[in-house]
Amino acid sequence: MKKKRIIIISVLFLSVVITAGVVYNYVFNSKHRNIAKEEASMTLPANELHSHFLNDEASATAKYLDKVLETTGEITSIENNDVTLSNKIQVSFNPEGIPKIQNGASLTIKGRCVGYDELLEMVKIDQAVVIDK
Repeated sequence: MKKKRIIIISVLFLSVVITAGVVYNYVFNSKHRNIAKEEASMTLPANELHSHFLNDEASATAKYLDKVLETTGEITSIENNDVTLSNKIQVSFNPEGIPKIQNGASLTIKGRCVGYDELLEMVKIDQAVVIDK
């Protein structure tokens, strides 16, 4: 009985150690994408990008999801690290924050498309950086 208990505890301990090793390796050693250094796979205006999702969300999701996009639009809202372009694209910037910009100005960004919010009817882009043109 005592040997069974020791074997069970040993197997559980070994499982915990292996799981911790896998998690550590994934978090600290995996290569994460650097969107700022990647080339944009497509360039299109904010209104056009939004209309693709509005007209055929499934097709647009297949085409744009997790792709690096470059888009241009008018700044219609600024909040914390987020900007809204043309009332259609919600852009989240990296933790460094938003550069100095003003409502109404034209802005070109590059970022990763993370999908479409049906409730707000907005395309979501994250890890964005401003493109100087």
